[in-house]
This record gives sequence, C-alpha cells and structure tokens, in this order.
Amino acid sequence: MVIVESAVLWPTGKIYFFSDKNYLRYDIESEKMDNASPLPISGNWHGLPASGIQGAVAWPNGKAYFFVGDKYYRFDVASDQTDPGSPFPTRDNWKGVISGGNRTVEITAAVIWPTGKAYLFQEDRYYSYDVKEDKMDAGYPRLIQDGWPGLRTTGQEFTAAFVWPKLIDGRAKAYFFHRTLYLRYDIADDRVDPGFPQEITGKWSGL
Repeated sequence: MVIVESAVLWPTGKIYFFSDKNYLRYDIESEKMDNASPLPISGNWHGLPASGIQGAVAWPNGKAYFFVGDKYYRFDVASDQTDPGSPFPTRDNWKGVISGGNRTVEITAAVIWPTGKAYLFQEDRYYSYDVKEDKMDAGYPRLIQDGWPGLRTTGQEFTAAFVWPKLIDGRAKAYFFHRTLYLRYDIADDRVDPGFPQEITGKWSGL
C-alpha cells in the first residue's frame, strides 16, 4: 500500500503520486499505473529533494510548484528540472500565506480549479489564489469546513488534490487525498459525493 503524501496532475495526461522517497506515474487514459513499482525521486526529478514533498500543483504557465516545509521548488515542465534559485521561501513569494506562532504552517495540498482559481490548503484553512491576476484573493485564509462541504470528514490534513480531466457520468469531479483515504468532489454541486471517503486500496490501480 502506498501512502499518498503528494500528487500532481501533469500536462502530459499523467498524475504523479509521491510517497516518501518514491513516486508512481498514473496514466489518466488507461486509468492505471505506468510503472508496476515505485521509482526513486532522486535522479528522476532533477533538482527536487529526495523526499518530503508536500503540496504540488502544475500551473498553466509551464511551471509546477512543489512545497517542502516552509519553502517551494519551481519546476520547469519543458526542461524537466527545477528553476535556478530553488527552493524559495513560501512566505516571501506567495503573499498572504501566514505562519502559525513560532513555526511555519506548511502548504500540504494545492489544486487549480476550473474557475481559474488555485486553492492552497494549510492544516484546517485554505487560500484562494487568482491565477490570471497572479495574486492572493482578499479575505483569506478561511476555514476549510466553511468553504468545502464534507472535506473535513476525516479530520485529517489533505496531502494531495487535483481536478480529474475527464467527466464522470457527465459531471466534473476533483479528488482529494488523506494519505490512505480519498474523497471525490462534485464541482458543480460544490460538495463531496455520497459514500466518501473511501480507502485508496482497490480503487486506484497500482496504489
């Protein structure tokens, strides 16, 4: 069983799941893993740390962002490597992300929504980021339980999130992961689908 610590939807039609020092590549079209066993992050993701990846999201500008502790790595999709200078301080470059007390409260999941907003999750709160305007929306952070019906069912922090690029029964869905559990979220109804959360094992081929 793989414990999902992070995941990112890639422009190539793949989803990368990260767990400790390894990753798996999931093919959306066939809905199964490309690799039968996990591969090491080290040597395959140039410039990323060998472990500890938390929130991850691919941006429409050809970059992907990987959050690790209080910093983030900017990854160039075309050149398949991190940009020079990575990692960068999250607080200095994502204006509006706050710290908690004497420690930094880390970004644990991120997702780009069809509305053009990116949502960053941080313990029991979340932020709304305007992708086009490249700035945080006013009035954030807000509590997850107030803005995302049903997502706090498990009481755990999110470790991964992405919008599924294919319709399911004619409807747009997103998936949220809590390490060994996942939830399916209906975008139009703005709520978790009935019957979730469920165990990842047996539902995601190869995980």
